Amino acid sequence: MKKKLNIGRRSKKIIMSMAFLTVSALSFASGEDYYDYKSLLIGDINGNIIKEDNSSAVRPLASVTKIMTSILTLDKIKNGQISYEDKVTVSAKAASVPYGIKLTAGKQYTVRDLLKATIIKSSNNAAYALAEYVGGNVPNFVQSMNEKARSYGLESLRYCSPHGLPPSYTGSCMDQGNAKDLYKLAQITVKDYSEYLNFSKNKTDYVDNGNTKVTSTNSLLGNVLGVDGIKTGYHNAAGSNIVLTADRGGERMIAVILGSNRAKDRNAIGTKEINDYYANSYARKNKNYNTNNVASATHAVDSYDNIETYNANTSKETKEPKKDNFINKFLNKFVKKNDSDSESSAKKMKIINKNDVIAIATIENEKYNLYPSRDVEITATQRPNLKYTVNINSGVSKNSKGKIVGTYVATDGTLTYSGELIMK
Repeated sequence: MKKKLNIGRRSKKIIMSMAFLTVSALSFASGEDYYDYKSLLIGDINGNIIKEDNSSAVRPLASVTKIMTSILTLDKIKNGQISYEDKVTVSAKAASVPYGIKLTAGKQYTVRDLLKATIIKSSNNAAYALAEYVGGNVPNFVQSMNEKARSYGLESLRYCSPHGLPPSYTGSCMDQGNAKDLYKLAQITVKDYSEYLNFSKNKTDYVDNGNTKVTSTNSLLGNVLGVDGIKTGYHNAAGSNIVLTADRGGERMIAVILGSNRAKDRNAIGTKEINDYYANSYARKNKNYNTNNVASATHAVDSYDNIETYNANTSKETKEPKKDNFINKFLNKFVKKNDSDSESSAKKMKIINKNDVIAIATIENEKYNLYPSRDVEITATQRPNLKYTVNINSGVSKNSKGKIVGTYVATDGTLTYSGELIMK
């Protein structure tokens, strides 16, 4: 069960009097929801997963897309095909891409400056300019992004742009992927592209000969010990995403958080998980740690040409992994919980999200996402572990994009929910 600890005045006094215990722990902030996410995965640099929740659910990436954009650029630099000091003439198209630093069409910027703007500031126009320069054109670059993902075995990652803007802007598909594959991509980035962290660790930097200041979108830099990357992301369909990495004393961890409603909550979750990781000394205690009780997703394969169904809330246990830390456990001995904190209290929760991919249909060797037509919200004490069955209408083709193409049934064995599917 996802349970939120409400801390009143009496509790806060206790925390204040025990401040010496909170050196490695999160300080609780008013109004932060530590369970405001759609997908989460915590692990170390070596692939040992500490915690997962809905980690196979395919989600919009938003600007997390720029990790791959940067990797392809760094590949070209490593291969000697381009250099950091190459001058890139910004096209009118690139300059017009919204949300980023001001780029002037026809003006030249170095590859280094564009990488800084892309990684630190999450500048969409800088990412687009890099794609044009590195790939020759944006479609070729995006194709290379997908080929790179496939070469790593990251099958859930689908790139449609170099920046992660939604289809409402690009007129293309949605950049997407799951937390499991983003975790693996973060591992690759840290191990094979240390140059990336040389950019992402900077809270501020300057481009264009010092004329333009870029400030990181990752507000945990400088505020949470050890954080040095990797990438944030946000748009309405994606919510607030972040792929984090931190290193304390040579022990590196990775956190992937997708789908928070607020950046404030996303950052609070990241802070908590990082501090919990080091407070519990996972890396020292568990050199070969691989938990058997983490939540995971399963794939069920049906057939149209091919239908991949994501049972995104399925876990190996009947209850979700416990989300707690040693400070909470300590405080619980002294703080009496009121009724709203009890395990029996119900709350409203969204259990089916119209922005989540339920299945992927392969039609004539092309993949199309299938989404619920509407959200489903219930009032309950815990989120059900849903398994999906998909039924596709006859006559569905590539021309059915944007239309209702079938139905789904979601059940946890007791409760059943159903709805229509839209193909996108």
